[in-house]
Amino acid sequence: MTLDPLLIPYGVASLTPAQVSVQDGAVRCPAPYISIDPGKRDILRLNGDQYDFPEAPDLRAMTDAHAQLDFLHDHLRHHCDLWARPPKLLLEQYFAFISAQVTANNATLAAKLAPYGSLFAVPDWALSAPRPLPRAQIMAGETYWPVDFAFWLGDRVLAVILQGAETTTQADRVRLRALSRIEVVVIQTAELARDGVDVLCRSLPTLFQSFWEGETLPSSPFKGTSLDDIVRE
Repeated sequence: MTLDPLLIPYGVASLTPAQVSVQDGAVRCPAPYISIDPGKRDILRLNGDQYDFPEAPDLRAMTDAHAQLDFLHDHLRHHCDLWARPPKLLLEQYFAFISAQVTANNATLAAKLAPYGSLFAVPDWALSAPRPLPRAQIMAGETYWPVDFAFWLGDRVLAVILQGAETTTQADRVRLRALSRIEVVVIQTAELARDGVDVLCRSLPTLFQSFWEGETLPSSPFKGTSLDDIVRE
């Protein structure tokens, strides 16, 4: 059975189904979006394509994982609400979490690269981490519901909602009920500010603890970089 593509718009505060349509394979959407083929069961990773870079990246500056991660962090940050600090903090801590996981598993990841000599470096594995979609719009029923971040984990959507110290509103409860069939992680912003990476370690699914599994080799989203050329060869 062929499954219909799953569209995840992101980078906007709100969206209505009437604003999105697919006709003869062409998507009409006023926001950036990711098109997922559920049948392939591929995790949406940082090293994938479907980026909406407003300008072509300077590939000469993208020759190592650190530079590429910095660029992607900045790119994703621009899709967050300009005036909202918590989503930007989560994004910052998520990239720190990625680096921490790679460092903690250095020996294992180095062993996977040993047959390839100096062609790859352990930090290259960081680009295999799931890609966060800021201000994502998740379709549930006949409505798009906003979440702070969404991930596609190959077999499901994971939504992340940041919750402040204020009392939960009726609108918040309605949204959570509407998303009851979606895996939702609620993170308290006060805990995020206090504990940073530790909050993500205990809040995100175990898949995030070894996100490189299923990847044969590291790869890059930047076509023409030395890492990408190696992978394609």
